[in-house]
Amino acid sequence: MQSYEELKSTKSTLAERLAYIDFKLQFTGFVKRAELGDMFNIAEAASSKALSEYIERYKSNIEYDASQKVNVISRTTFKPLIDWDAEVALGMLANGFNKNKLPNSTDALVPYDKIDKFPNKLSSACVAKVTRAIAGGYAVQCKYLSDNSENHDPRTLVPLSIMHDGVTWMFRAYHRGDSKKIYFKNFHFSRMREIVELNDSVEGKRRQEEMLSEDKHWNLKIPLELRLHPNLEPKIKNFIRWDFGMEEDANEVMVPIRSSFLWILIRKWLIDDRDEHQKSLDENNKRNRFYKFELLNRETVEFFKNSI
Repeated sequence: MQSYEELKSTKSTLAERLAYIDFKLQFTGFVKRAELGDMFNIAEAASSKALSEYIERYKSNIEYDASQKVNVISRTTFKPLIDWDAEVALGMLANGFNKNKLPNSTDALVPYDKIDKFPNKLSSACVAKVTRAIAGGYAVQCKYLSDNSENHDPRTLVPLSIMHDGVTWMFRAYHRGDSKKIYFKNFHFSRMREIVELNDSVEGKRRQEEMLSEDKHWNLKIPLELRLHPNLEPKIKNFIRWDFGMEEDANEVMVPIRSSFLWILIRKWLIDDRDEHQKSLDENNKRNRFYKFELLNRETVEFFKNSI
């Protein structure tokens, strides 16, 4: 099988089109001719030719699903044309396929490097199984290393959306049979183990009550009224204003967020959401915590959370 690098050196345009087909197969499970036309602004005949080239060169990667009338991944024999970095792939799924992210690309406009490049942080194979489930509308079974439970027995999740907090990639999913009946949750890609796709079973198909449209915490927007924390020195307040793009001399800001993001952002933005009792306990125990913001509408936020 000719590698992407070999193909790129002789047929650059074709290499990019085949890389796109390969990417779509691996991370969504299917590819349509019309998608090729939209991506590369080419006619239907050129899209068909690119698909035919891929099928001829990498026939063990792709098959035709007559019931759906679409080309799909051959899961048991698929070998990716490109060894994608999982975080690069997730970024493309979120923002669109970017040929500048392909191997040996020289199209970067300015020098760039990623700061938190921890080796083997995410598995592209793991990510692909989840993102294919999102695109295909079915469940996966896996073990999950939760920080809230020691129970690592297999669970069934219906992935619905990917998320990124600036550092960590996560996904939103419906957890079937959750013992606490909290079904819609956030999950870390890095904590998944032994993932099995349930794409071929009737039971695995996503149900109406498991749709993202039914996730009340995802669809509810909560207004966070934040004030620069009163314990901060003026110099530190200025730094925070610059970092968050606040107006000069502004002390307060209102940010609408998804309810499902609330606890993530409280930790990430270092928001003081304590009530008066909690503040008193911390003072008595001489706990000096650093906060950037103080939550002004704590009661309103609690009301929104408890009303759904």
